Amino acid sequence: MMITSVTMLLPTALYSTFPVSEIDDRVLSFSRGTSLVLLALYGGYLYFYLGTHKHLFLSSESETSDDENEGDSPSAANRTSLASSIIRLITAVAATVFCTELLLESIGDMTQTLGVSEVFIAIVFIPLASNSTEGVTVITASRTGDTDSAIRVIIDSLLQIGLFVIPFLVIIGWCIAEPMTLFFDSFQTVAMFLAILVVNHLLRDGQYAYIHGAMLLALYASLVVAFYAH
Repeated sequence: MMITSVTMLLPTALYSTFPVSEIDDRVLSFSRGTSLVLLALYGGYLYFYLGTHKHLFLSSESETSDDENEGDSPSAANRTSLASSIIRLITAVAATVFCTELLLESIGDMTQTLGVSEVFIAIVFIPLASNSTEGVTVITASRTGDTDSAIRVIIDSLLQIGLFVIPFLVIIGWCIAEPMTLFFDSFQTVAMFLAILVVNHLLRDGQYAYIHGAMLLALYASLVVAFYAH
């Protein structure tokens, strides 16, 4: 998370270093190179997470289940389940793309109806809606006392967005000749960095209580108010 926030801070720092006539090309080149590095880092993270050190991320129940199933050969039922899962995944992706397109087309009307800016909708409303399923998962895991799983879902989501989705979009823009950079508004970048700093500090001890959740909710509420005012 800290590496991701640093990559978002560096373009802002570049804007204060180079002349205005050169800054766009410099930031674009930096963003594309950094995106390649982040994608390579994400690949290494997946290899670490799913390959060499996956035992570090498994709960005791998962390890027991893996031990019991070790040596079992794939069955027709398993292959059928895999095919069914792939079909459902493709269907879900297509539905998500369709709904996202409708959502983006309605942003203009939403700003007029709700009286808020497009930035507020993009930073607050859309992430809140798109992460609703993960939020339900986190709440369910927390209610059952499995706090580690809840934290893991949150951290995995952050890493996927920061190390994969954002740099992947920059590379896609490069391929279709659409300039996209890692440069964000200074206020947004600072708010993100401070939020990640607070989360890292709270997670450092590995012990959580309801007061930690209350503090994070208070931080989120403050950021929402700040973005609304911004």
